[in-house]
Amino acid sequence: MTESRTGLSACARGRFDERQSFAALAARGEPDWHVTVMNAIQGNPVLRQVDSGELRDSLLEISPAQAMELAGLISVGSLLYGPHPSLRVPDAERDTCLREVLGTVGEDARFFTNHGHAEDGAEADFLASSFHADVLAGLTIDICLIGVSDENVLVLWRFEDD
Repeated sequence: MTESRTGLSACARGRFDERQSFAALAARGEPDWHVTVMNAIQGNPVLRQVDSGELRDSLLEISPAQAMELAGLISVGSLLYGPHPSLRVPDAERDTCLREVLGTVGEDARFFTNHGHAEDGAEADFLASSFHADVLAGLTIDICLIGVSDENVLVLWRFEDD
């Protein structure tokens, strides 16, 4: 288990491909949770390119149910080739694990993403085969899901070279 996975439920091991994703749970060390996110991602060679101002300006809030869809995309989807078809089919093991991962942030968590479909509000489909995003990690296509509570910040991020 890498340091970035510390604090996540054991099922997260192997759930997020470290070559194309990042997963971390961090104690909220700052009143401004954006600072906690920036501190959490600085050790990742791809994500250390993220600009804090762009992060702040590019995120939209989504519902917990939408966060679950997005967590699935980050764990087994492709940003270039679309979500894996298995994400449209219930999978008890995967879904239980992703609920655990999302639950680690806390009960009253709010979720945010740079995925363009967040603009669609309640109608957003994060498993659509085509989408746009506010790219934050330089020349890499990236989608993030950030969960925030008073105590913790969950960071799930997928990135792929275009």
